[in-house]
Amino acid sequence: MPEIPDLEAIVGYLRLKIVGASVAEASVPIPWIVRSFLPEKPEVALKGETIQGITRHGKHLLFTFQNMTLVINPMLAGRFYHVVPEERLPRATVLDLRLSTGMALRYADEKRMGRIYLVPDADFSAIPGFAAQGPDPLDEEFTFSRFQEALKGRYGEIKGLLTNAKVVSGIGNAYADEILFEAWVYPFRKKKDLSVEELRRVYEAIPRVLTRAREVVAERMGSRIDRKIRDFLQVHGKGGEPCPRCGQRIATVGHRERSTQFCRRCQPGLMTGSIAKGSV
Repeated sequence: MPEIPDLEAIVGYLRLKIVGASVAEASVPIPWIVRSFLPEKPEVALKGETIQGITRHGKHLLFTFQNMTLVINPMLAGRFYHVVPEERLPRATVLDLRLSTGMALRYADEKRMGRIYLVPDADFSAIPGFAAQGPDPLDEEFTFSRFQEALKGRYGEIKGLLTNAKVVSGIGNAYADEILFEAWVYPFRKKKDLSVEELRRVYEAIPRVLTRAREVVAERMGSRIDRKIRDFLQVHGKGGEPCPRCGQRIATVGHRERSTQFCRRCQPGLMTGSIAKGSV
């Protein structure tokens, strides 16, 4: 799942490469994934339009045109490609934009879980969950007070709250693991059981981890904006390996995309029977 560091790297690269370019041709090989709120079909609406800007809002990428915005939420498996048009289309290509620069911007999604919206101007009201997103963790307005306010009235486990877009927008499974490791906090602690000091450690770890990862991902990704770079992470994806801080074997709870990795020594906590099931 692309998360903030990945999306930030993609935005930074594409701003340099395609802002100011116009769409010479547009095709939508999997049309049902694209939800348009314009009278014309997406292929017709986009053709001839100039890309005026690219921004990120949570896990959404926003491509701004004169009278419309293309919003892409890649969800679990969406990938972007900036390639020569002659390159073979990736599997499950959803959108293919041939640009005036002689290059193509493509979006593919093998799991077909992502969503694309084409909305007039900056009207995001029709996009599910868009307006309800919590503060962006890289925004200057993301203060500790705002973090506390977003958590107010919520009683779940801290990892689940970090990945809840209504609490903080843009944090997914992988970086929630990294943030909690950085903060020395057990992922399955209930929010109500965390002290103010522990919550502050989590809050301070969020921008620190994401900013550090953004720099690594941007440098290593380069023009291959389809790449998923996670091998540098400290605990996520490292189940069974030594903890980089204490050497204890990193534990894994859960399976595949929703698994949680943490160090039992650095992040101590009590595990209930339901959580312990499937743990390593």
